[in-house]
Amino acid sequence: MQKPIVKWAFQTQGPVTSSPAIGEDGTIYFGSKDKKFYAITRDGKLKWAFETQGEVESSPAIRKDGTILFGSWDSHLYALNSDSSIRWKYKSEGGIISSPAIAPDGTIYVGSWDKKLHAVAQDGKLKWTQKTADHIVSSPAIAPDGMIYFGSGDYYLFAMKPEGKAVWSFGTRYLLDASPLIAPNGNICIGSEDAKFYVFRSDGQVEWTFDTLYDIDSSAAMDANGNVYFGSGNNSIYAFAPNGKLKWSFETGASVSSSPAIGADGTIYIGSRDKKVYALNSDGSLKWIFETGDAIESSPTIDADGTIYIGSNDGKLYAIGEASSNK
Repeated sequence: MQKPIVKWAFQTQGPVTSSPAIGEDGTIYFGSKDKKFYAITRDGKLKWAFETQGEVESSPAIRKDGTILFGSWDSHLYALNSDSSIRWKYKSEGGIISSPAIAPDGTIYVGSWDKKLHAVAQDGKLKWTQKTADHIVSSPAIAPDGMIYFGSGDYYLFAMKPEGKAVWSFGTRYLLDASPLIAPNGNICIGSEDAKFYVFRSDGQVEWTFDTLYDIDSSAAMDANGNVYFGSGNNSIYAFAPNGKLKWSFETGASVSSSPAIGADGTIYIGSRDKKVYALNSDGSLKWIFETGDAIESSPTIDADGTIYIGSNDGKLYAIGEASSNK
């Protein structure tokens, strides 16, 4: 088994559940429950920390012009320049844990605890909101045709047109806090806390479902071959073929709300509340395990050089590399 090596670990003053994003210059951006949003260099040194008035669990999105967008429990969506100066901030009526999604036309879609999906123009002005019956933690996904999909705490998956019209919605049986994944064929994949994983066609018809018997908060990832991976509250990580056939499952020591990231070589990386980061081969066999100091809810991000960045509730962001196995 390969051995992971810690390149560095950066300590914040609160749990890191936000998943990191990497800027074009290699800067790593992420939030912490210490109410700060951080910019770290590739060698783990602090560039800057930006203080908000609430915990930062939202994972950042980076615009083509380098603007960094993220939400905070202080109800604001922030747009920062790469030197940490504020470009603008947009206020919703509730905490923003959802991560912003950026459409090709520059519109930013983000969910809020105020039960609304907000469509915000590139300059921070409100375009429209879509009201749901409960909080929105799910991060929206934008399809190539411009359709916006998101889940709500009111159990529904919504399909919205860019001008703000709801085309369809589908009611699951419990909270939809995971974020939808849009497959190349246009299918929408999302797990629900009703324990089912759903795959919808773009017209809202169900293509297939799978019952894990436990809540799913992990958002799915897809590899180059169309296989789908996600974690479940039953401690397991699942792999499905494009047709919905179960390929394998791998059991960790606690529930998995982290979402998988897939490396260039097909390795699947995911965190678990058992404090560990798992690297799995595409056949479901274990490649390596790396243990942090507390539960992991953050999802891994993979750098161009293969370094894995992931946060832990121990307050650290870790940079994990792999020791070359040919020594």
